[in-house]
Amino acid sequence: MTPIGTELDGLVLAEIKHAYLARKIRKTKDCLNDMDKVGLYESDVEKVIMDAIAIEKAMPATSERASHPDNTHYVIHGTSTNGVAVYCKVCSNYHPQTGAFMEWKLTSFTRK
Repeated sequence: MTPIGTELDGLVLAEIKHAYLARKIRKTKDCLNDMDKVGLYESDVEKVIMDAIAIEKAMPATSERASHPDNTHYVIHGTSTNGVAVYCKVCSNYHPQTGAFMEWKLTSFTRK
């Protein structure tokens, strides 16, 4: 994974934290399944996102459901409420025609 760079780290992370606090991060079915499989809860998501001091740009979102080429996956590493090393993938989601930012999606949350 490649770091997004010091100038963008804080901005992207702050936007994700703000969206999380405003309850504007949607979890995908895959994410919910990941969490269920390894016994992670919303309190773990909150801890990892709110305690994060770094974020990494993982890759462009390339799924068939990716609506815009600027959609990008970011990874946040952290520790669960039980002290287990975990990570989450958060994806930016842009409008397919206008390119306007629409939302953040939590696409994965699991153990390392």
